[in-house]
Amino acid sequence: MKINILSIAEKYPGQGVYSATLDHKYILKKYSDYTIYENKILGNYDVLHIHTLNIKSFLSLLKNKKKSFCVISAHIVPNSLKGSIKFNKLWLPFFNRYLKYFYNSSDCILAVSEETKNELIKDLQINPNKIVVFRNFVIKELFFTKPEEKYNKKSYLRKKHGYNDDDFIILGAGQIQPRKGITDFVETAKRLQNMKFIWTGGMPFKQFTEGYEEMNILIKKAPNNVNFTGTINREKMIDYYSLSDIFFSPSFHETFGLVVIEAAGSGLPLVLRDLPVYKQIFSPNYLSGNSVEDFVEIIKKLNINKELYAEYEKKSYQLFENYSDEKAFIKLKNIYEEGIKQKIHTGGKNVRR
Repeated sequence: MKINILSIAEKYPGQGVYSATLDHKYILKKYSDYTIYENKILGNYDVLHIHTLNIKSFLSLLKNKKKSFCVISAHIVPNSLKGSIKFNKLWLPFFNRYLKYFYNSSDCILAVSEETKNELIKDLQINPNKIVVFRNFVIKELFFTKPEEKYNKKSYLRKKHGYNDDDFIILGAGQIQPRKGITDFVETAKRLQNMKFIWTGGMPFKQFTEGYEEMNILIKKAPNNVNFTGTINREKMIDYYSLSDIFFSPSFHETFGLVVIEAAGSGLPLVLRDLPVYKQIFSPNYLSGNSVEDFVEIIKKLNINKELYAEYEKKSYQLFENYSDEKAFIKLKNIYEEGIKQKIHTGGKNVRR
């Protein structure tokens, strides 16, 4: 099988589409003998798999859709752009039309959650027969840390990064933008001055980021117990997961939340905003709240109550096991093979699943 993967996410490291693209290529190379191409516009491919909805990918889709099974991983829905990129009220209506045409031109759309599938149907009127729920996954050998290994290296990692053994450390991760709930993250830290807070991630879209000036002011005025590291190399993130005590994400909207699974691989109890998408894919393995007051109380309880902490440490490891890379490959392989058969059967017309 020949597969052409289209993505420009590598130009913007430190965000979920970049990680998802890397993981996609990883499982194909690890578990298959497929021939993998990257970012080719012309050629004969069995599968064209698109991760970023840029013009080059769109042109390649139009040129190859008659002869290739065309798949799009739906990392973007309209709501995920609100609070992410500047001036979205002006350009989003036009971009939504582009998204609708782009998605509907494919044979198959991989939605990372049921919530994403529903948004595609409701907000973009995508043909539901094209959509398959294919959840994100994580590379076990990169993000799984056994409890004994984590605790053995925790002291070393804390010393390396300037923290003490008795610090209680809360970790957040993702792009710095209003949608991620950065303001609530900092406000929670202000109310828990006896604890340490770390946010790993930057602004890959720089001045085009929604609230760019506001976010920079927030970082400069953050209390001393908050550390914004900037963008961290993905392979180095395991250090931050291993040295921390809790993973905390107050994001207001997610299509999935890949960093949540990464953090779960180190057994970090998960404190998340009460989002419908999380209920579908992570329940009952996390603690949730809707306000700074909620988050403060949950974090305090995890700090004080060792039994509660141990319970949600175990739940995180259980959650991580549900998203193995091998299970994901088997499902993806079946999607590819079924799609190619239907493409041949329909004589090159768009597949209606």
